Amino acid sequence: MPHLLLILVLCSDPNGADAAKAVGEELAHLGGSQVHVVIGPDALSELTKRGVAESDLVVSPAIPRHLTADDHDLVLIRIEKRVSGGDGVLESRVWSLGQLDSHVSIAGNGGDPVASAVSGILQVIGPRLPTTPGEAVSSEDGRLAQFAADRDWHQLVDLLVPLATKAPRQWYYQVLGQVRLSRRDDAIKTLAAFSQAHPNHFLIKAAEALLPEAHAQVATPPAAPPAAAVTGDDANSLRDAPAEKDDGGNTLK
Repeated sequence: MPHLLLILVLCSDPNGADAAKAVGEELAHLGGSQVHVVIGPDALSELTKRGVAESDLVVSPAIPRHLTADDHDLVLIRIEKRVSGGDGVLESRVWSLGQLDSHVSIAGNGGDPVASAVSGILQVIGPRLPTTPGEAVSSEDGRLAQFAADRDWHQLVDLLVPLATKAPRQWYYQVLGQVRLSRRDDAIKTLAAFSQAHPNHFLIKAAEALLPEAHAQVATPPAAPPAAAVTGDDANSLRDAPAEKDDGGNTLK
């Protein structure tokens, strides 16, 4: 089966090699046999064959924009990983269809920003990937790709909501569309339905990154507060013994 996309994942220095590998593996898993992902030095070799140097991605981003505008089957991703103020920072630049999109992921307390970076990259190129790895892109997938590329979130959500059965990628983009339309409550419900329909799918993490606060509510419902201890004569509890007879001492005279 011919490849739908050639994705070159490069890193700015050896510190970002692991992150570039993780991003590339996620994209390869999602794209299946229709996506060919090349990472690191091999990706640089492929870029050089096209007459573009790695430095062009930094000092002259118009060059990779023109390159991907001319070759619609090519996507370039450059990963830069660094530490800032004790936080892990992962900056990704994505060139696709003649456009440049940037995404910055930050993870504090020694966390890993890769999952958030994958989510950001998928927002850019996800609509171009097949709904199910190894299967041809359907007409609905084509429309979905166009709506997402145009940031037409109304049309995207209207396309996805009525579908009785959704692939993981379609669930993810329904969450994304609802978030972009500020329909937070709908997005939370969609995320919960996604988690139930496709448990443990890696795109659930990408969807959770769009709703970080809601994730805790969806994944772990809050426990009921413990009942207050009841002691002493002030307790508002039912007693088995009959109430004491009123002697009228508390009656206003």
